[in-house]
Amino acid sequence: MNIFNYFGELKKELSLPSDIFKSYNLVNISGNLLYVEGHLGLNVISDDNIVFKVKNGIIDVKGKELSLKNLSQTTMAIQGKIYKIEVF
Repeated sequence: MNIFNYFGELKKELSLPSDIFKSYNLVNISGNLLYVEGHLGLNVISDDNIVFKVKNGIIDVKGKELSLKNLSQTTMAIQGKIYKIEVF
């Protein structure tokens, strides 16, 4: 199952410049699902913490019962109770 690249398709459909969005995009849906575009790999994965690389930084997701719902080369969906998202 592939994750639909929403922001990539939006840029194409509207003929927007490629740099209009950051090098990554995060969509937090009700604190229960985090959709990520533009990740560069996982650093840490546990049921209460998922850390991954993005261009020029690291994102740390803290929560409870976290799991990767989907993972592809540049997109992922993190499911669980998300308490905090920090960008470093």
